Amino acid sequence: MEKRHRLVALVAGLGIVVSGAVFTQSAAAGSAPPSAPKQPTLVSKRSVSATPLAQTNCWSGVNDEQLLTWYGAPVTPSQPVAVSASEGVMYAEGAGDAHVYSEGVTVLNSAIQVRVHTGWGAPLYICLHYVG
Repeated sequence: MEKRHRLVALVAGLGIVVSGAVFTQSAAAGSAPPSAPKQPTLVSKRSVSATPLAQTNCWSGVNDEQLLTWYGAPVTPSQPVAVSASEGVMYAEGAGDAHVYSEGVTVLNSAIQVRVHTGWGAPLYICLHYVG
């Protein structure tokens, strides 16, 4: 009887040791950090203290992918400016079926250029909303 208890204890102990080794290996394998994609590097940074900007300008006869320039804008080059576009006339923007959006905002000295997409086959009334 005593040999049987020793054999059971030996087998049980061996099972604990083997399962512990497997658990340790799998935990170590799972804790390795995944390979993260390389982050971009900031190469320049500039704070600009210019006059706050909030303006809406509307144009008629705007074609798809047309470049619109606001000359005389109170901006300096590299000043952060956000521009949104909508169909319509002043105080009635967004009143149409065209999918209007702006892209390629370029801030120059006293000017802002924006490319407007209308997805429409005919000229439209377009308003641009500038914030910066």
